Amino acid sequence: MTEAHPDTQGDEHRLFERMSRERFDALALWGMPQQMREDTLSASHWSADNERVIAGVFHVIATKEFMCVAFARDTAGRYRPFQRSHFLPSARAGELALRRDFGRGLLTVQPEFPADDAPPKGVDLFANLGNIERHHDAYVMLRDGFNQGAARALLEEVSRWVPDLDGNLVRDFQTSGYSARVWELYLWAALRELNFDMDYTHAAPDFCVRRGGETVFVEATTVNSQDTFSSAIRAGPPPDAPEQLWPFLENQMPQKFGSPLFSKMKKRYWEKPHVAGHPLLLAIADFHAPASMRWSHAALPFYLYGLRMVTTVDTDNHLIELFVPGPDHVVGGKVVPTNFFAQPDAEHVSGVLFSNAGTIVKFSRMGTRAGFGDPWVSLERFMF
Repeated sequence: MTEAHPDTQGDEHRLFERMSRERFDALALWGMPQQMREDTLSASHWSADNERVIAGVFHVIATKEFMCVAFARDTAGRYRPFQRSHFLPSARAGELALRRDFGRGLLTVQPEFPADDAPPKGVDLFANLGNIERHHDAYVMLRDGFNQGAARALLEEVSRWVPDLDGNLVRDFQTSGYSARVWELYLWAALRELNFDMDYTHAAPDFCVRRGGETVFVEATTVNSQDTFSSAIRAGPPPDAPEQLWPFLENQMPQKFGSPLFSKMKKRYWEKPHVAGHPLLLAIADFHAPASMRWSHAALPFYLYGLRMVTTVDTDNHLIELFVPGPDHVVGGKVVPTNFFAQPDAEHVSGVLFSNAGTIVKFSRMGTRAGFGDPWVSLERFMF
């Protein structure tokens, strides 16, 4: 990334126009250096020539100065920084620089990116693989449906940065591993937004992230339906939770969470030389039934900590909720021990990450906020 003098003199032009923070982040966040994000706060966001060049005015926290940073797409279609201004006294000075000779100059230079700093090659999630017998219905809806355009566009931006370390990412995404791969893409985006650097040296665990001199490993897993081609997200209102919800949360659902977590523990990632001595997290999401993630999350702490919730009356005759040690989780003749963190080898797992938002709906909502997708499609977010 080169440095140029921000000439704030000259005639003011309208080559650069304001853009929303949401759209700027959807395009440029993934390629922003970690140190830059640690040291600055974004003040305003701009684009020119149909987003051939986008730019941000950033506040440098330590010196209380400002600078302009310009981004353009590299040969892989990823926005990366290629030029920045000198330091400026105010955000207005940065905006003025973009509207005068500095901004005009950004549109005349050919963006160059250091070859030795090129990120690993990402993937095309919607590539025609040619030899797939059956695509996942949710993938087909995402690929072809006009109402999924925002999610599709955002995933295209994100996936340009995500390398296929195990060789199956695109095929899984298009077929039976659709939900699991959406969860992994969500985790990747969340970790980058939290300003973790990615290390792609090893294929397993799924993520090796670094920040502040610390290295953490994250392995993703999901609760799946027996039918691997079923979709956890469908059109229309979500179905109701099971009629006998509380027994389901105390027994069936902990067993569903327990199976993939134990399967990941059996892989003993902590014994791998590159993992040993570093925190290992298991990241789990539930896709076992349509919209089940709306209510199934309540079962996870029961299983992880061996607790169940009871209601009682305190000395003032007020109804209160208490957590007390709970029994094992029983379904028919199958018994799963409660308290995951008390099981053998669980001491090697530093924590369990969970979110019920790692679905295509999240990409659709964030993509819409960023201005992607068909303008005739509107989203409504509400609670059930």
